[in-house]
Amino acid sequence: MSDDVQALVDALAAELDRPTGVDDRHFRSVAYSSHPEGVDSVRIASILQREAPRRVTEWLESLGVQEATEALRVPANAEFEMAARVCVPLRFDAVPLGYLWLIDEPEPLTDEQLGEAGRYAEEFAVALYRARLLERDDRRRERELVGQLLGLREGDATLAAEELLRAGHLVKAPTYAVLVAAAPGEEGEAAPDAVRVRLVDAAEQLRRAVAPHHLLVLVHGGEVVVVLACTSPGESTRRAAALAAAAGGAEEGGRTLVGVSDEFATTGALRAGYRQARAAGRVAAAIGREGPVASWGDLGAYRVVVTMLGDRDPTDRIPDSFQRLLAADEGPVLIETLERYLDLAGDARAAADLLYIHRSSLYGRLHRIEEIAAVDLRSGEDRLELHLAVRLWRLGGVGG
Repeated sequence: MSDDVQALVDALAAELDRPTGVDDRHFRSVAYSSHPEGVDSVRIASILQREAPRRVTEWLESLGVQEATEALRVPANAEFEMAARVCVPLRFDAVPLGYLWLIDEPEPLTDEQLGEAGRYAEEFAVALYRARLLERDDRRRERELVGQLLGLREGDATLAAEELLRAGHLVKAPTYAVLVAAAPGEEGEAAPDAVRVRLVDAAEQLRRAVAPHHLLVLVHGGEVVVVLACTSPGESTRRAAALAAAAGGAEEGGRTLVGVSDEFATTGALRAGYRQARAAGRVAAAIGREGPVASWGDLGAYRVVVTMLGDRDPTDRIPDSFQRLLAADEGPVLIETLERYLDLAGDARAAADLLYIHRSSLYGRLHRIEEIAAVDLRSGEDRLELHLAVRLWRLGGVGG
């Protein structure tokens, strides 16, 4: 957070001869003094996990810690193996910024010591507020540069990449990747605000889980975009899975999907990486692919189709031959048969087995497809046209 906060923690701990710590307003550890002895389980967990256990924070909230405006004594809790504490709320201009924690045993803090802690609390609040402003300015510039890098904002992508690296926003790494998290609503509509907030929170959890300056976050419309510096093989897929898990379910909207780009050796390729990750998520949503993570490299022929389409509507490109199948009464059965047959490279036996029908029934359906669509399934051109048509239809979300 800030060297000033750590220096103040160390000074107060030495003056009071007490283990001392500072949390932000979400009970995440910001700074703490060295503890030669008498460290309880809650403080150990807070340091190792960077935040207090959820059961503990719920108990603290029940004691009114979040509403406190002056020092509050928190009793020991044997269930949590938690020593007695004094909590001093840290506020600047009435804005809650965090909490100063002082161990209150074996001897309780005296009034004089509490007064000294109160004087330090004012300095802590100023230091936290200053750090918040600096972090806010830093994040604002970071978002602007990431937007330029990915082509989402006006600006030179090359210069943006250079500044991100030079200013230390992003480290130099063997490879880089882009993740795009979204939770599309019904029929491709944007997810509700509550869902987008959850995605942003999940991205921030992921940021805290990786080494500093290895991950950048940008909110763009209904998407949360992550630029990741990768230091080990397959890291982008692992981080995408962690992002999806942190986002959890999507009770308020569509299911959470995370698209993953290829990994690139330079930041200059990340504009293409954003398009890949976004397309991977959209394809997965359209075709109903299982799992919350969709990698560009696993899309097969869909990569060619979506690249050719760009931002155009897939359904506008469906050829007349397939449109005739869509209009037929038996269209759904025939289209399912056609898709399985073409996906299996015309292997009639395998297609019949997959559809649980006799091979003679399959041939009857294929003949009917040829009649309605006015095609010859022995023709490579006609097969290619229909196979592309199926892909376009799926991408349009009609056949998902």
